[in-house]
Amino acid sequence: MNDCEADSLVVETVARVCAAEIPHYQSDSFYNTVPRELFNSLCKVGLGGLAIPEEYDGIAASASTCAAIFETIASHDLGPAIFTSVHAMVAGLIARFGSEEQKRVLLPKLASGEYLAAFALSEPQAGSDAAALTTEARPEGDHFVIRGSKCYITSAGFADLYLVFARTPTTTGSEISAFLLPAETPGLSIGKPEKKMGCELSPIASLFFDDARIPSTALLGPLHNGFKVALSGLAGGRVNIAACANGIASAAIDLAVKHLKERRQFGRALAEFQGLQFMVADMYAKLRAAQLLTAQAARELDNERIGGSAVNTKLSSSLAKCFATDAAMLITTDAVQLLGGAGYIKEYSVERLMREAKMLQIVEGANQVQRMIIARELLA
Repeated sequence: MNDCEADSLVVETVARVCAAEIPHYQSDSFYNTVPRELFNSLCKVGLGGLAIPEEYDGIAASASTCAAIFETIASHDLGPAIFTSVHAMVAGLIARFGSEEQKRVLLPKLASGEYLAAFALSEPQAGSDAAALTTEARPEGDHFVIRGSKCYITSAGFADLYLVFARTPTTTGSEISAFLLPAETPGLSIGKPEKKMGCELSPIASLFFDDARIPSTALLGPLHNGFKVALSGLAGGRVNIAACANGIASAAIDLAVKHLKERRQFGRALAEFQGLQFMVADMYAKLRAAQLLTAQAARELDNERIGGSAVNTKLSSSLAKCFATDAAMLITTDAVQLLGGAGYIKEYSVERLMREAKMLQIVEGANQVQRMIIARELLA
């Protein structure tokens, strides 16, 4: 079996699991939670170990395979795609920067789904501006003591392991370091889940550190190297968000086309009206362009990881994220319009897709920030 056939088989398996499992959790009783049974089902087909080497029980999937997987999950529901993507990003950073002891202890548990991981970078005054962090980690003997807070943290309150970024003192000021905190760390507390506009199956909440005490062995990578750790996960994260946007857009087009074929007005199916045909054509063109940009960005990440020719993955990932998420917002908005009154009713799902698309224009760096990155890379 070649790589393409293997990737296709993985995506087909994920699609079957999503179709069978996710509908059970799309209700108020599960919203603002991470359903552990659902996460375990995804881990059973390897998704807990997407970014984990095989020697630690992972599957070490390529960026291209990951993009296809997250597009598939998001076409069913964005929530599981988000918390699984964040989990994979943290696992990948541990695989890249962790000590042998950290990898040996943590990676198999992350791969199996015993542990769910969360990424804690954002603060009230430091979202896309990661250099503006104020959370501090003070050394005390062979420990660090963390004080501060984080906000909008995916899976907060449900994760077992948090990758936390905090300022550590230097002789001239401070730098950023990365730490791995178990959920039961004394001094760590969780705020209540935020009430969001959408993406109900991926809760976010604040973290509070009141002199949270952790051993020095919790440091991920060298001291003062946290900014590099954080930045190294961004390109892959942006490609995965672009893939999620494509999944949402694809689902919206499918629902719109189905409605246009079934709904009749003035004695004809809506699909026969040229004005509506033009809307569908434009929606599909945007989706295909977004998919191609995402695929290209994923291929460049894969090429970079195997030491291929130098490419600007910062540019390609920002371009894919910005274009795909903007396209998803336009496509889902048009899908609501094409369904008419039904598009505004929750039973028909397209209004959920439109709400989910809006989130993707904001997370992993708002699209205004992506445009700044794209312009700077072009003008450098």
